Amino acid sequence: MSTTIKAIAYLNELTKDEPNDYYLRPDILGTLYDDDIILRLKKKEIATENVNGKAFVQAFHRECAEAVNGGHNVVTGLFHATPGFNGVVHARDLGHNVPAGQVNACINFTQGEYAREALKDLTISVAEQPAPTGPVIQAVTNPVIGLADTLNTGAMILIQGMRLAVKGDRADEIGVYFTSVDGTASVRIPAGQLSPNTPTKLQFVLPADVKTGEWKVKVATQSTRNAGKFTKDVREYEYPNIITVV
Repeated sequence: MSTTIKAIAYLNELTKDEPNDYYLRPDILGTLYDDDIILRLKKKEIATENVNGKAFVQAFHRECAEAVNGGHNVVTGLFHATPGFNGVVHARDLGHNVPAGQVNACINFTQGEYAREALKDLTISVAEQPAPTGPVIQAVTNPVIGLADTLNTGAMILIQGMRLAVKGDRADEIGVYFTSVDGTASVRIPAGQLSPNTPTKLQFVLPADVKTGEWKVKVATQSTRNAGKFTKDVREYEYPNIITVV
């Protein structure tokens, strides 16, 4: 049976020579647990009210794990499982038992027949618009009073979101920007004034130059998920809400 899975394209920011390459990630619809799988089986009349499907599936999973831990390979339609070790032992350990943690004991999985069959006729529908890979601001608040989008000059300000960490080698461009709605003023808070400065939180004291009125807030950064690696260009995100300073 042919199926289609949606994919989201992300701009590959780390390749400098190719400006238009993207990597794909599947658009996940949700997470299915044992109850969800059993419900799918019931719809196919494979599991009925007279069968404790959940107990069976859980027992099946446990038995597979015990068999692999006992030194067997386990082959199912969905996966092939085999025990593995990623660590080392020393001469003094030969002929003796060693703890699983010493050799990083693990279970390795590969695709089974059912998985290969399901993927054989798969069609990948790539979203027309690439997903944002830069910073995203989700909230701007005064954490002391918990008030969102209304700030006081000289007060502590907290910006929350994703991929916010203000880092990079273009120190004069990265930071948190406050720009007046009428366009007459712009104030930048540099990375050195942000603490914490993490992917999910930026905290700082609102400068006196951000006076009473309405402001737009923007984060500019070159940070990536790879520590020590920066994007070639500064990536920006402007908060969609207007901030009021009182």
